[in-house]
Amino acid sequence: MKISIVGSGAMGSLFGGRLALSGQNVVLYDVYEEHVDAINKAGLAIEDATTGQITLIHPKASSDPQSVVDSDVLIIFVKSTNTEEVAVKFKEFVKPDTIVLTLQNGLGNEEILRTHFGPHRTAAGVTSQGATFLGPGKIRHAGKGPTHMAMSDGDSKKLDALATALEAAGFEIHVERDVAGMIWSKLLINVGINALTALLNVKNGQLLDYTDAKSLMADLVTEAVTVAKARGIHLTYDDPIATVYEVAQKTSANASSMLQDFQKSRQSEIDFMNGAIVREAKALGILVPVNEVLTRLVRIMDLIHTKKEA
Repeated sequence: MKISIVGSGAMGSLFGGRLALSGQNVVLYDVYEEHVDAINKAGLAIEDATTGQITLIHPKASSDPQSVVDSDVLIIFVKSTNTEEVAVKFKEFVKPDTIVLTLQNGLGNEEILRTHFGPHRTAAGVTSQGATFLGPGKIRHAGKGPTHMAMSDGDSKKLDALATALEAAGFEIHVERDVAGMIWSKLLINVGINALTALLNVKNGQLLDYTDAKSLMADLVTEAVTVAKARGIHLTYDDPIATVYEVAQKTSANASSMLQDFQKSRQSEIDFMNGAIVREAKALGILVPVNEVLTRLVRIMDLIHTKKEA
Protein backbone atom coordinates (compact mmCIF):
# COMPACT_ATOMS: atom_id res chain seq x y z
CA MET A 1 0.00 0.00 0.00
CA LYS A 2 1.34 3.44 -0.96
CA ILE A 3 0.42 6.23 1.45
CA SER A 4 1.16 9.84 0.55
CA ILE A 5 1.08 12.66 3.08
CA VAL A 6 -0.01 15.93 1.49
CA GLY A 7 1.26 18.69 3.76
CA SER A 8 4.21 17.32 5.72
CA GLY A 9 4.63 19.90 8.44
CA ALA A 10 4.57 18.88 12.09
CA MET A 11 1.53 16.58 12.03
CA GLY A 12 2.07 15.27 8.51
CA SER A 13 5.68 14.41 9.33
CA LEU A 14 4.61 12.68 12.54
CA PHE A 15 2.11 10.40 10.80
CA GLY A 16 4.23 9.89 7.69
CA GLY A 17 7.38 9.29 9.68
CA ARG A 18 5.79 6.71 11.97
CA LEU A 19 4.19 4.94 9.02
CA ALA A 20 7.54 4.79 7.23
CA LEU A 21 9.24 3.50 10.37
CA SER A 22 6.74 0.62 10.50
CA GLY A 23 7.65 -0.39 6.96
CA GLN A 24 4.94 1.31 4.89
CA ASN A 25 5.64 2.78 1.45
CA VAL A 26 5.29 6.48 2.29
CA VAL A 27 5.83 9.76 0.44
CA LEU A 28 5.97 13.03 2.37
CA TYR A 29 4.86 15.81 0.02
CA ASP A 30 5.40 19.43 0.99
CA VAL A 31 6.09 22.75 -0.72
CA TYR A 32 8.73 23.68 1.90
CA GLU A 33 11.79 22.57 -0.05
CA GLU A 34 14.26 23.05 2.82
CA HIS A 35 12.26 20.57 4.89
CA VAL A 36 12.03 18.12 1.98
CA ASP A 37 15.76 18.39 1.26
CA ALA A 38 16.68 17.94 4.92
CA ILE A 39 14.59 14.73 5.15
CA ASN A 40 16.07 13.29 1.97
CA LYS A 41 19.65 14.12 2.99
CA ALA A 42 19.70 13.39 6.73
CA GLY A 43 16.33 11.83 7.59
CA LEU A 44 13.40 12.99 9.70
CA ALA A 45 14.13 13.46 13.42
CA ILE A 46 11.16 13.00 15.75
CA GLU A 47 11.77 14.10 19.32
CA ASP A 48 9.58 12.71 22.10
CA ALA A 49 8.47 15.63 24.27
CA THR A 50 8.26 13.45 27.38
CA THR A 51 11.51 11.50 27.24
CA GLY A 52 13.59 13.67 24.93
CA GLN A 53 14.44 10.59 22.88
CA ILE A 54 15.03 11.28 19.18
CA THR A 55 14.02 8.77 16.51
CA LEU A 56 15.60 9.19 13.08
CA ILE A 57 13.52 7.97 10.14
CA HIS A 58 14.27 7.99 6.41
CA PRO A 59 11.00 8.37 4.47
CA LYS A 60 10.90 9.61 0.90
CA ALA A 61 10.08 13.33 0.68
CA SER A 62 9.20 15.39 -2.38
CA SER A 63 7.97 18.79 -3.56
CA ASP A 64 6.74 17.29 -6.84
CA PRO A 65 2.95 16.71 -6.87
CA GLN A 66 3.44 13.76 -9.24
CA SER A 67 5.26 11.91 -6.44
CA VAL A 68 1.83 10.87 -5.10
CA VAL A 69 0.80 9.10 -8.33
CA ASP A 70 -0.55 5.56 -7.73
CA SER A 71 -1.18 6.25 -4.03
CA ASP A 72 -3.77 4.07 -2.35
CA VAL A 73 -4.28 6.72 0.33
CA LEU A 74 -3.72 10.47 0.47
CA ILE A 75 -3.69 11.89 4.01
CA ILE A 76 -4.31 15.63 3.87
CA PHE A 77 -2.54 17.75 6.48
CA VAL A 78 -2.28 21.13 4.74
CA LYS A 79 -3.70 24.23 6.38
CA SER A 80 -7.45 24.42 5.93
CA THR A 81 -7.01 27.65 3.99
CA ASN A 82 -5.20 25.58 1.31
CA THR A 83 -7.58 22.62 1.09
CA GLU A 84 -9.41 23.82 -2.01
CA GLU A 85 -6.15 24.47 -3.87
CA VAL A 86 -4.75 21.06 -2.92
CA ALA A 87 -7.93 19.24 -3.94
CA VAL A 88 -7.81 20.81 -7.39
CA LYS A 89 -4.07 20.14 -7.79
CA PHE A 90 -4.10 16.48 -6.73
CA LYS A 91 -7.41 15.40 -8.23
CA GLU A 92 -5.70 14.32 -11.46
CA PHE A 93 -3.22 12.07 -9.64
CA VAL A 94 -5.61 9.83 -7.69
CA LYS A 95 -6.91 6.43 -8.74
CA PRO A 96 -10.63 5.54 -8.89
CA ASP A 97 -10.31 3.76 -5.53
CA THR A 98 -7.82 6.07 -3.79
CA ILE A 99 -8.96 7.09 -0.29
CA VAL A 100 -8.46 10.80 0.47
CA LEU A 101 -8.46 11.31 4.24
CA THR A 102 -8.49 14.68 5.96
CA LEU A 103 -6.99 14.79 9.45
CA GLN A 104 -6.99 18.58 9.44
CA ASN A 105 -8.38 20.88 12.08
CA GLY A 106 -11.65 22.69 11.72
CA LEU A 107 -14.98 22.50 9.95
CA GLY A 108 -15.30 22.47 6.16
CA ASN A 109 -12.39 20.37 4.90
CA GLU A 110 -14.40 17.17 4.44
CA GLU A 111 -17.00 19.07 2.44
CA ILE A 112 -14.34 20.49 0.11
CA LEU A 113 -12.73 17.09 -0.48
CA ARG A 114 -16.10 15.41 -0.95
CA THR A 115 -16.95 17.94 -3.65
CA HIS A 116 -13.79 17.12 -5.61
CA PHE A 117 -13.29 13.40 -4.91
CA GLY A 118 -16.82 12.23 -4.16
CA PRO A 119 -18.07 10.66 -0.91
CA HIS A 120 -16.94 7.20 -2.08
CA ARG A 121 -13.28 8.30 -1.95
CA THR A 122 -13.42 10.86 0.86
CA ALA A 123 -12.76 10.10 4.53
CA ALA A 124 -12.63 12.44 7.51
CA GLY A 125 -10.80 11.97 10.75
CA VAL A 126 -9.81 13.71 13.94
CA THR A 127 -6.72 13.09 16.01
CA SER A 128 -5.59 13.95 19.51
CA GLN A 129 -1.95 13.60 18.50
CA GLY A 130 0.10 16.77 18.85
CA ALA A 131 3.29 17.81 17.08
CA THR A 132 5.50 20.88 16.84
CA PHE A 133 7.70 21.81 13.89
CA LEU A 134 11.23 22.50 15.16
CA GLY A 135 12.96 23.17 11.83
CA PRO A 136 13.73 21.49 8.51
CA GLY A 137 13.77 17.74 9.10
CA LYS A 138 12.93 18.06 12.82
CA ILE A 139 9.65 17.81 14.74
CA ARG A 140 8.59 17.19 18.33
CA HIS A 141 5.90 14.64 19.22
CA ALA A 142 4.18 16.80 21.82
CA GLY A 143 0.97 14.95 22.63
CA LYS A 144 -0.53 11.50 22.24
CA GLY A 145 -4.13 10.37 21.94
CA PRO A 146 -6.64 8.45 19.81
CA THR A 147 -7.41 9.04 16.14
CA HIS A 148 -10.94 8.54 14.82
CA MET A 149 -11.89 8.31 11.15
CA ALA A 150 -14.90 7.56 8.97
CA MET A 151 -15.79 7.29 5.29
CA SER A 152 -18.06 9.99 3.93
CA ASP A 153 -20.25 7.34 2.29
CA GLY A 154 -20.45 5.30 5.50
CA ASP A 155 -18.61 2.26 4.08
CA SER A 156 -16.12 1.79 6.92
CA LYS A 157 -14.68 -1.39 5.40
CA LYS A 158 -12.72 0.79 2.95
CA LEU A 159 -10.63 2.02 5.90
CA ASP A 160 -9.62 -1.42 7.24
CA ALA A 161 -6.22 -1.55 5.51
CA LEU A 162 -5.33 2.01 6.50
CA ALA A 163 -6.45 1.45 10.09
CA THR A 164 -4.24 -1.65 10.29
CA ALA A 165 -1.26 0.29 8.92
CA LEU A 166 -1.75 3.17 11.36
CA GLU A 167 -2.09 0.79 14.31
CA ALA A 168 1.13 -0.96 13.26
CA ALA A 169 2.76 2.49 13.29
CA GLY A 170 1.79 2.94 16.94
CA PHE A 171 -1.37 5.02 16.63
CA GLU A 172 -4.61 4.27 18.49
CA ILE A 173 -7.22 4.08 15.72
CA HIS A 174 -11.02 3.98 15.85
CA VAL A 175 -13.10 3.59 12.67
CA GLU A 176 -16.48 5.30 13.07
CA ARG A 177 -19.68 5.86 11.11
CA ASP A 178 -20.71 9.39 12.14
CA VAL A 179 -18.53 11.89 10.30
CA ALA A 180 -20.33 15.02 11.48
CA GLY A 181 -20.31 14.11 15.18
CA MET A 182 -16.62 13.26 14.99
CA ILE A 183 -15.65 16.50 13.26
CA TRP A 184 -17.71 18.70 15.56
CA SER A 185 -16.34 16.95 18.64
CA LYS A 186 -12.78 17.83 17.55
CA LEU A 187 -13.90 21.29 16.43
CA LEU A 188 -15.09 22.14 19.94
CA ILE A 189 -11.67 21.23 21.33
CA ASN A 190 -9.97 23.49 18.77
CA VAL A 191 -12.48 26.24 19.53
CA GLY A 192 -11.66 26.10 23.23
CA ILE A 193 -7.87 26.02 22.87
CA ASN A 194 -6.31 27.25 19.63
CA ALA A 195 -7.31 30.91 19.36
CA LEU A 196 -6.62 31.57 23.03
CA THR A 197 -3.14 30.04 22.90
CA ALA A 198 -2.34 32.11 19.81
CA LEU A 199 -3.58 35.40 21.25
CA LEU A 200 -1.96 34.81 24.66
CA ASN A 201 1.23 33.28 23.19
CA VAL A 202 1.13 30.26 25.51
CA LYS A 203 1.25 26.49 25.11
CA ASN A 204 -1.90 24.43 25.58
CA GLY A 205 -1.35 23.49 29.21
CA GLN A 206 -0.62 27.05 30.29
CA LEU A 207 -4.24 28.02 29.64
CA LEU A 208 -5.16 25.97 32.70
CA ASP A 209 -2.89 28.08 34.91
CA TYR A 210 -5.16 31.11 34.71
CA THR A 211 -8.73 31.33 36.02
CA ASP A 212 -9.80 33.86 33.40
CA ALA A 213 -8.34 31.74 30.60
CA LYS A 214 -10.26 28.69 31.83
CA SER A 215 -13.44 30.78 32.01
CA LEU A 216 -12.94 31.94 28.43
CA MET A 217 -12.38 28.34 27.33
CA ALA A 218 -15.65 27.37 28.99
CA ASP A 219 -17.52 30.28 27.38
CA LEU A 220 -16.22 29.45 23.91
CA VAL A 221 -17.13 25.78 24.25
CA THR A 222 -20.57 26.48 25.75
CA GLU A 223 -21.47 28.69 22.79
CA ALA A 224 -20.22 26.04 20.37
CA VAL A 225 -22.24 23.32 22.13
CA THR A 226 -25.39 25.42 21.73
CA VAL A 227 -24.77 25.63 17.99
CA ALA A 228 -23.97 21.91 17.73
CA LYS A 229 -27.19 20.98 19.53
CA ALA A 230 -29.20 23.25 17.24
CA ARG A 231 -27.62 21.45 14.28
CA GLY A 232 -28.59 18.07 15.76
CA ILE A 233 -24.96 17.02 16.18
CA HIS A 234 -24.20 14.14 18.56
CA LEU A 235 -20.87 14.74 20.30
CA THR A 236 -18.55 11.87 21.18
CA TYR A 237 -18.22 12.92 24.83
CA ASP A 238 -20.67 13.83 27.60
CA ASP A 239 -18.90 16.80 29.21
CA PRO A 240 -17.44 19.13 26.54
CA ILE A 241 -15.82 21.62 28.92
CA ALA A 242 -14.14 18.91 31.00
CA THR A 243 -12.98 17.24 27.79
CA VAL A 244 -11.37 20.45 26.52
CA TYR A 245 -9.58 20.95 29.85
CA GLU A 246 -8.40 17.33 29.72
CA VAL A 247 -7.04 17.69 26.18
CA ALA A 248 -5.23 20.89 27.13
CA GLN A 249 -3.62 19.03 30.03
CA LYS A 250 -2.68 15.97 27.96
CA THR A 251 -1.12 18.19 25.27
CA SER A 252 0.28 20.68 27.78
CA ALA A 253 3.70 20.89 26.09
CA ASN A 254 2.22 21.42 22.64
CA ALA A 255 2.13 24.73 20.80
CA SER A 256 -1.23 24.72 19.03
CA SER A 257 -1.34 24.94 15.25
CA MET A 258 -2.68 28.47 15.46
CA LEU A 259 0.08 29.58 17.81
CA GLN A 260 2.61 28.10 15.40
CA ASP A 261 0.93 30.04 12.58
CA PHE A 262 1.30 33.28 14.55
CA GLN A 263 4.94 32.52 15.32
CA LYS A 264 5.67 31.94 11.64
CA SER A 265 3.60 34.90 10.36
CA ARG A 266 1.25 32.57 8.48
CA GLN A 267 -2.47 33.05 8.02
CA SER A 268 -4.39 31.14 10.69
CA GLU A 269 -7.27 28.72 10.27
CA ILE A 270 -9.63 30.83 12.38
CA ASP A 271 -12.41 30.74 9.76
CA PHE A 272 -12.44 26.93 10.01
CA MET A 273 -12.55 27.00 13.84
CA ASN A 274 -14.14 29.76 15.92
CA GLY A 275 -15.11 31.51 12.69
CA ALA A 276 -17.01 28.38 11.65
CA ILE A 277 -18.99 28.54 14.89
CA VAL A 278 -19.82 32.19 14.19
CA ARG A 279 -20.89 31.34 10.63
CA GLU A 280 -23.07 28.40 11.70
CA ALA A 281 -24.58 30.40 14.56
CA LYS A 282 -25.61 33.27 12.27
CA ALA A 283 -27.35 30.83 9.95
CA LEU A 284 -29.31 29.53 12.93
CA GLY A 285 -30.01 32.94 14.50
CA ILE A 286 -27.91 32.14 17.59
CA LEU A 287 -25.68 34.68 19.36
CA VAL A 288 -22.09 33.61 20.07
CA PRO A 289 -20.43 36.84 21.27
CA VAL A 290 -17.27 35.33 22.79
CA ASN A 291 -16.46 33.34 19.66
CA GLU A 292 -17.22 36.39 17.52
CA VAL A 293 -14.84 38.62 19.48
CA LEU A 294 -12.01 36.06 19.38
CA THR A 295 -12.56 35.48 15.68
CA ARG A 296 -12.28 39.21 14.99
CA LEU A 297 -9.16 39.53 17.14
CA VAL A 298 -7.43 36.66 15.36
CA ARG A 299 -8.37 38.06 11.95
CA ILE A 300 -6.78 41.38 12.95
CA MET A 301 -3.66 39.57 14.14
CA ASP A 302 -3.57 37.67 10.85
CA LEU A 303 -3.42 40.97 8.99
CA ILE A 304 -0.67 42.23 11.28
CA HIS A 305 1.39 39.05 11.14
CA THR A 306 1.13 38.57 7.40
CA LYS A 307 1.63 42.31 6.76
CA LYS A 308 -1.50 42.57 4.71
CA GLU A 309 -3.55 45.74 4.52
CA ALA A 310 -7.03 45.66 5.92
